[in-house]
Amino acid sequence: MSNPITDLFDFSFKEMVTPSYIKVLYVLLLVGIALYCLVSIISGFAVGFGYGLLALVIAVIVAFIGVIFARIYMEVIMVFFRIKDLLEQMVVAKGAVPPVMPATPPAPPAPGIEPPA
Repeated sequence: MSNPITDLFDFSFKEMVTPSYIKVLYVLLLVGIALYCLVSIISGFAVGFGYGLLALVIAVIVAFIGVIFARIYMEVIMVFFRIKDLLEQMVVAKGAVPPVMPATPPAPPAPGIEPPA
């Protein structure tokens, strides 16, 4: 098992770090939504009682919608990683060797020379 901190600075991108950090990111989003609600409600009540009640209702609705969108976004990200894992399993089950990405792109043909067909 590799170290998630050193994987952040792996410029070859052999290890995917997003699945290991997705839960932390989701919690941070939820904390941000909760702080938004708290600040909105407090600032609403600072203006007046009526504004506070309105801010309370609006903050709860916005927080609920924010949590839904945050969850959907995180799930979509995880779906991509699950697709990647399933494709790798299919390649292994088929016995095929996945194509290796070249380190550098191939050189363009020299002018006047036809590339092989």
